[in-house]
Amino acid sequence: MKSALSYVILSCFTLAMVAGCRVQSNPPELTGLTPRQAFVGEEAVLKGYQFGTDPAVLFSNSETSLAAPILSHDDNTIRVRIPLIAPGPARVQVRTDEGTSDPLPFIVQQPSPSVATITPGNGLPGTAVVIAGNYLNQLIRVRFNEAGAVIKDSSAQKLTVTVPTNAPRGPLSIIIETAGGQTSFPFIVAGTPTITAVSPVSVRAGGDLLIQGTNLTDGVVRVNGLAIFREQTTVKDTEIRARIPDNATSGPVTVTVFDKLVATSPQPVQVVRQPVLANLNSREGIQGDKVLLNGFNLSTVSGVLFNTTAAPFRVISDTQLEATVPALPAPTSVTVTLSGVGGSFAENNAFFFYTIPGAITVNPARQLRERAITITGPNLHRIQEVRVSGQPVPITGRVEGSELTVNVPGNAVSGPVTVTNRAGTATTARPLVVVQKPVITDIIPKVARPGERVVLRGDFLLNAQIVFAGTTAPAADGGRNEDTERWVLVPTDAQTGPLRITNATNDPTTTELFTVLRVVTNVDFSPKTAKVGDELVITGTNLASVQDVRFNNGALAATRFTLSNNTIRVTVPTGAITGQICLINGAGTTCTSANVTISR
Repeated sequence: MKSALSYVILSCFTLAMVAGCRVQSNPPELTGLTPRQAFVGEEAVLKGYQFGTDPAVLFSNSETSLAAPILSHDDNTIRVRIPLIAPGPARVQVRTDEGTSDPLPFIVQQPSPSVATITPGNGLPGTAVVIAGNYLNQLIRVRFNEAGAVIKDSSAQKLTVTVPTNAPRGPLSIIIETAGGQTSFPFIVAGTPTITAVSPVSVRAGGDLLIQGTNLTDGVVRVNGLAIFREQTTVKDTEIRARIPDNATSGPVTVTVFDKLVATSPQPVQVVRQPVLANLNSREGIQGDKVLLNGFNLSTVSGVLFNTTAAPFRVISDTQLEATVPALPAPTSVTVTLSGVGGSFAENNAFFFYTIPGAITVNPARQLRERAITITGPNLHRIQEVRVSGQPVPITGRVEGSELTVNVPGNAVSGPVTVTNRAGTATTARPLVVVQKPVITDIIPKVARPGERVVLRGDFLLNAQIVFAGTTAPAADGGRNEDTERWVLVPTDAQTGPLRITNATNDPTTTELFTVLRVVTNVDFSPKTAKVGDELVITGTNLASVQDVRFNNGALAATRFTLSNNTIRVTVPTGAITGQICLINGAGTTCTSANVTISR
């Protein structure tokens, strides 16, 4: 029994060293919570023990208990997101299959209030307004701009307030202030207008019109969508007297208060007017085009406008005019207006005017042959032709007015891109770079040590992968990455040999031989004792690049040495004394660890 007890104690001690000696059958322990207060949706970190493989984290208050989304966990740490629980004090617990931890206190902070709807969206002082949303509790005050509102009732999701008597008439903001912050929502202090009658129902251009109804103060009158100038109206809350403009057309009468509140007449008003434009023989064109305008009562027309610009015209008959499209500032849908002694007529969007394309750009600015490019810019309307490097190409996609898609021809070279419509041609400010196989014209230097910078010059080198002999990964960037010049660093594992350059074409270019210099290592020699005139054999790595062999600890140059089968054969020179032999190449100097003993 003592042996078994000792085994349990020893096992517990061992587990304590590894995992705190906590028994799996115990419930979780929650020892820490960071932070201790946060908003819904923010993160918190729980610390403790025995959280197991599938814990649940509960946030509870007096009304509800919610499981928090777990972002990550292990046996001692859980990272959670605060669930959508009511603001205020809460308890946090960890629950597993083994039980539930003791709680730790937490405060769910009050978020800023949010408003979903305000009903109604307008009203006179004294009107009850219901505000629906969330986090409307812990209310401080509600105001209409600066005028405080009377609060009739409130909850976290709904407020009922009364429009204050001192609220200014017109558009303003309802501002809700709570312990969590404030929010605002637009509101109009005005009654909803109504039109009960319009007389007469048939009126000539320039005649007077009486509009009767309610809440018409500040109203803007429109006849069939055409606004009547305020100086031509007399507005009271129950009636408006207006003068019908010369270019008005038959249709409903509307009164709009503060650009939002609209009342429509129960029946349309018939405006007696002339002339009338029925159609145009062309719906689009450029400056100088001739356009036939068809209609009736056209013989009395004294002016034709394209938007606000006068157009030269001639009367052909009572049913037809010929107008010359004037110069307009930009492409636009044109309202054609006819005016004469009998009145005016305006046809909205009757004609589309376009101009020469504006400044265009190409994306990507560098592209492979037979790949798509996107041309963007202003005024890309009715494009008839696109040329890439002087070659016409089909348009494969377009967003009228702003974007074109074409493919780069298979034999294209770098050059400008042009787009043409009937008004003229636009050319890219910068030529399109048609990416081809990399070209190398120079490598500076052609001999370098690992880690040194090498400059490659040529073309189509931007973002190209440059691989040195003996390596598989592209060389690291050395500070310049351009089409005509690249700087790279010699990799540590690079070997002497040609460089391989590959760009987006996947058609590699191989350069002439590049020499990688390395310090001579692992140097040894035999025999260890010699006299002047004897031949020594030196072994080591990177001997092929040795430029000089020196005796006397590097002070005396050998007069003759040869490289053969990865060894150097050197004759002991006159004046040699006992000391190290040093080998020199472009990467540096390496001396033997042992001395050669010179005998007499």
